[in-house]
Amino acid sequence: MNAVHKDLAGFPFPLAGDTYRYTANLQPGGLRQETEAGAWGETITRAGPDYAELVEERARILRADTGRLIRDPALLAAEWDTLRYLMGRLAAEYPADFEYAETGNRARWANRRLGSAAGFTLGDPATLPCGPLEFIGRQVVEDLVLLDEREGHLYADAGLVTFASGWSFPFVAGSTFQEIHGPVPRANADGVFARAEAFLLRLPPGAAYRRVNWAFQPYRVLDHSMDATAGWMPQAATFLAGATDEDIARDVYLRVELQHLIRLETSAAVLFLIDTRFLSLADVATVPAWAARLLAVLTDLPDDIADYKGLAGLRARVTGCLRERLAQPGCG
Repeated sequence: MNAVHKDLAGFPFPLAGDTYRYTANLQPGGLRQETEAGAWGETITRAGPDYAELVEERARILRADTGRLIRDPALLAAEWDTLRYLMGRLAAEYPADFEYAETGNRARWANRRLGSAAGFTLGDPATLPCGPLEFIGRQVVEDLVLLDEREGHLYADAGLVTFASGWSFPFVAGSTFQEIHGPVPRANADGVFARAEAFLLRLPPGAAYRRVNWAFQPYRVLDHSMDATAGWMPQAATFLAGATDEDIARDVYLRVELQHLIRLETSAAVLFLIDTRFLSLADVATVPAWAARLLAVLTDLPDDIADYKGLAGLRARVTGCLRERLAQPGCG
């Protein structure tokens, strides 16, 4: 992906204070969140100027690795739930671009962004060109994971994930919510994800909550998964070995995931949506309050959390860049 679509006004800057430790930070979805640059959060789906580009990037990754899509026959009802939910949200949130209607068990879908339309019978996979999860997954920018409730836990049994950061969905598929988050430093010892899973298990059908997660990486690489290390890892090592201060400002990105967790109506599965956004350090610094807050957080961050956030070998360079930018006339 070469084009960069900057949206400072709508960027979900993840830090609310000058210190950071892992918390579930769950809040109701669909609520407007003000920032120093604008606001975000009023929609659950996203179809911005880069929509077609992101959809094509997903298609490219799936052509190269079909294993990024994992299905479970036991979750077919949840796949249909996911299709209906996302089509309905897109049509409600972007009515000029998408249309969805149901008449009995028949449904009609129009995606004007991609110039496509489809009519199908709900519950009948034979009326779609592929499974319901794949069909809608190829038309949204978010990664999709379906969490099935069994024996008091949520299991990641199906999904379509092409834009993971530092993990592999094929590797963790079938694991519990807590097992997936096992590598997160300190969080499991503090019970963060046990509490989060318990909260999700209590969600009523139709409820939607959100959280933000963040990390750093060189370059704007969406597929930063463990499945694609042969591509991005040598590139990152080369960058770290020779990056100038200008390179750090331009090519080191704050990667933010806006995550939604939705209890689906019919199947009672939990749909986990992950929308990935990027902002370069140079662009972060155009909002002085963000730059100052980020500098304070990175200065205070324990080493194990900093390393997990992608800052191993980068933290001093990133904080130095932020200090330099904040010291410029007119900043702050």
